[in-house]
Amino acid sequence: MGFDEAGLLNSLETLPVPSGWLVAYSGGLDSSVLLCAMARLRARLAQPLRAVHIHHGLLPHADAWTRHCQAVCERLAVPLEVVRLELEVPPGESLEAVARAARYRAIAGLLRPGEMLLTAQHRDDQAETFLLQALRGAGIDGLAGMPRCRPWHAGWQARPLLDFPRVALRAWAEEQGIEWIDDPSNRDRRFDRNHLRHAVMPMLRERWPGAGQTLARSAGHLAEGLAVLREVAQADLDRCRAGRALRLDCLAGLSPGRRALLLRAWIREQGHALPDQRRMRTIASQIQEAAADRSPRIDWGDVSLRRYRDRLYLTPNPLPEPPESGFAWPDASPLRLPSGCGELRLEEAATGLPVRYWHEGRVRVRWPAAGLRCRLPGRSGSRSLKKLCQEAGIPPWQRPYLPLIHVDQRLVAIGGLGLCETEAEQGPCVQPRWQPGF
Repeated sequence: MGFDEAGLLNSLETLPVPSGWLVAYSGGLDSSVLLCAMARLRARLAQPLRAVHIHHGLLPHADAWTRHCQAVCERLAVPLEVVRLELEVPPGESLEAVARAARYRAIAGLLRPGEMLLTAQHRDDQAETFLLQALRGAGIDGLAGMPRCRPWHAGWQARPLLDFPRVALRAWAEEQGIEWIDDPSNRDRRFDRNHLRHAVMPMLRERWPGAGQTLARSAGHLAEGLAVLREVAQADLDRCRAGRALRLDCLAGLSPGRRALLLRAWIREQGHALPDQRRMRTIASQIQEAAADRSPRIDWGDVSLRRYRDRLYLTPNPLPEPPESGFAWPDASPLRLPSGCGELRLEEAATGLPVRYWHEGRVRVRWPAAGLRCRLPGRSGSRSLKKLCQEAGIPPWQRPYLPLIHVDQRLVAIGGLGLCETEAEQGPCVQPRWQPGF
């Protein structure tokens, strides 16, 4: 398949309509083709176009490459943002993986609401990804390769060149007189992808000339199957969720395969990296089969999976330090709490706390102290915070983060539990609602 602007436009028309286009521009062949073709299509695109270049600082020619990208964007009249990174590679970590993660973090911070990030991966990249994932023993998530388009941070990420082979992009670039940078690190066979590209793929194409196309097609078939599986997992997740937690009784009614799909969907939804296969098996054995009075915990990366009673929870690892001091809740607007404690907001209610407390500047938020007691409305006698949390099913690790709402020096409500008994007053009333951060 040859490449031209019309082919790119057809690919773009299959994507959601964004508020703008952001091209990830390295200066290499692939991103140069993408940027120049997008610039030529600009009159036919209703949304603004801009570019971002990441200066990794890893190679001696990085400054010259940045100047090249700036000159090209100036010639094309495309606004360019340059981001300079300072990378530190932890022992045992892959430089390639660290650089990629840092690059995407930097771009995510620049993406505007509703904007579409365009990256220049093509059909041969997709075939290489399929083989790399297969050699790593990946499941269907990995073998499905790179998605054509996905929601990403404030907008989307799309790969509009996935239908085009590298040879077609190069032919178009040469025909159009486009200049690009050849990064010598792309020939370093110490990196798995480079070894696959320069040593393995040529041998495959010698025996099977259409290997790149057929491997990419296989990844596409798997992506279609993955989409169906994710629909099933989402339906199961919606049925089994309890706030941010999962109900174990619901999980127990699923087959092992569906349960694993649901758990991965839940972990991914909350923005965490997936555990490896060994930990997934540990989750199944230690958490699903643990006695009801046990509270097992499994850690990976910066997340912990915990069980409390009949619920599963995901928490940061390690947990943040609880706040040590209180502060004012200055008005009736939602209040974002420190240390990942979540958010407080007010709901109108027939009975509750007079909203004038907020207008008068009398409301403060504090955190649990030893010996705290509260009497909930309609209950006889006060109870300790620990007892109230046990009755409400609030996990032990979450209790130090419960926000205590005071009017003047009087405790009037506890986030996650409700109001403490107060005298009824006239006027518009509200009930505080707490959304935990984890």
